Amino acid sequence: MSQHPPIGGIVPLDGAAPELSYPGLSPQLLARITQLWSAAGLDFDSHWRLAIRSLQGFRALPRVETSASSTDVDLVFLFDQSVIWVRALHGAANAGRQQGTPGLSPAQWHGLAAISARLTEQLAALRLLALTDLPMPAMQIARAISEDVDIALVILIRRKLAARFAACRTAEEASDFWRRHIAGGRAFRSISERLYAVGIDHSADTDYAKWRKSVLTTLGAAVHSNALSTGVPARPQDHVLLNGDSLHFATFRMHELCAFAQLVEPALTRALKAAARDETQPSPLAALAAPLCDILVNQIQSLSAPPTAPRQTAKRH
Repeated sequence: MSQHPPIGGIVPLDGAAPELSYPGLSPQLLARITQLWSAAGLDFDSHWRLAIRSLQGFRALPRVETSASSTDVDLVFLFDQSVIWVRALHGAANAGRQQGTPGLSPAQWHGLAAISARLTEQLAALRLLALTDLPMPAMQIARAISEDVDIALVILIRRKLAARFAACRTAEEASDFWRRHIAGGRAFRSISERLYAVGIDHSADTDYAKWRKSVLTTLGAAVHSNALSTGVPARPQDHVLLNGDSLHFATFRMHELCAFAQLVEPALTRALKAAARDETQPSPLAALAAPLCDILVNQIQSLSAPPTAPRQTAKRH
């Protein structure tokens, strides 16, 4: 049993089926995701336990008896799918870094390993905050996650920039790197240019870019929100999440990272597969990185993210 059970619920035992941690989950979504895993020859239950059940601060979702919608539960389930991929990405990237696996430069392997490690911590923290009715710090972390997605993509796009990132040894150097190459939309411009070259228009005047900017502005406002409100927010009794916007945006961005990474670096999936195969001490999560790329991209349709919508929620199944 967890030392810190979720509000209104009990964490299932370690060997329990994953769906028991998502009471109210849409049966259609569960069936679709497990079918994708099965079609790829992967065991969902065992890998879920390795990647999600072992997260620091793991909590099952509380059961909400009065809820007529699976929206919040489905969102957390899709969020956790992206967490599994990030942890697998870290395992493969770390193996590629240690072995010098061809396909990516040493600096790119280093950058992916570092960013995926940081993303794992941030995603675990965001999950815990979202499930414990702390939306403001969750929003702050979601913004940081979005910035790290941009850094990861830029590392794949520009090898020289990856080398500069890998060369950072102090907090001052890392801050200088962020200010010179990431802040102020610099990374987004590099990413947009590369995506445009492969047929995807994400320039600043597109609906997508405007939506992304509006969401980031909302998330950034969390830093100053306490000065604007004297009340403590309360979660409605028929909802699992107090505010799912931060969790949804983070989930959407992780899916984007997976999809865009394969577009800007076509050799990525092959390199991840090689890194996992050549690892001296094989990690089951590292071996997931390549096959989960297709699964994660395939499940994007389960997220509802119209670029013109100021508030994002998961699609009801």
